[in-house]
Amino acid sequence: MMELILGHNQFIGISHISDERSREREKYFSDVKNIYNVVEKAAELGYRGMIIETLPRMLEFLKYYERNRTFDMELYLQFPYVQNYIQKMNENGLLSLIQDIIHRSGLKNTSIIAVKNIVNLVKKDFFSLAVSFLELEIKPFMDLNIKAVLLHNVFTDVLLSLGISDCMKTYIDHVQYDMGLNPGFITLNFELFQRNFEKWHMKPQLVMTPINPGGYDMNPSKAAVEVAIKKYRGEIIAMNILGGGAFSVNIVHDYLTTLGDIKFCVVGASSEKHLSELADIFKNR
Repeated sequence: MMELILGHNQFIGISHISDERSREREKYFSDVKNIYNVVEKAAELGYRGMIIETLPRMLEFLKYYERNRTFDMELYLQFPYVQNYIQKMNENGLLSLIQDIIHRSGLKNTSIIAVKNIVNLVKKDFFSLAVSFLELEIKPFMDLNIKAVLLHNVFTDVLLSLGISDCMKTYIDHVQYDMGLNPGFITLNFELFQRNFEKWHMKPQLVMTPINPGGYDMNPSKAAVEVAIKKYRGEIIAMNILGGGAFSVNIVHDYLTTLGDIKFCVVGASSEKHLSELADIFKNR
């Protein structure tokens, strides 16, 4: 039986169907009470986890959740919010982006990390500096029920393509031992991820990657990813499983069950009917 994890794209106005649908979602879920109502219904139907990205709306939702909690939900924290980084820098420059992160993290957390980074700068340890910068994004979420921290595929896939195993290990150790959280990755090239981790003799990690019947975003190919999935010994979270609505839930379920022990699936749903349909098929078969 696969465990369903509620996706978050619908809550931040992302739709693969149409721009009009995106605008409707953006407007509706600008009120975090509406996000809460959907997540509450998902919890009633048996969803145990939810993807959260480090952006202000989701932090606002989580504060509302903490004040009004009627259910428990494990959080998979995806970071950093790359789209926001790019938008902030394009609109107001790098300084504005840094100020925004500092504001959300709080003066105390920022001061502690700033002192540590003086040492990193002297040592020219620029990756440790980058890790500390990303840590600022995670700090506001530390008191919540975080199941795992997932490094965005933009960062993961760059490190994989450059073959920088030391950076991967530093990230894993920092999240696991310094922050006390479960490290994970998101990748759009699972075959390369599996191959590199095996070559580097690194312990398999939790990884989220696209898996669907049409091979959408399964790089370098659907066949190569399928082989890598069956060889991998870590936990896999399947995402993009419906291909933006291209495949029926029944077809997706039957396909995923052919690939071995995939225990987690991310699904995006914003209506009780869709949430219930997905739960019926994935949890009762």
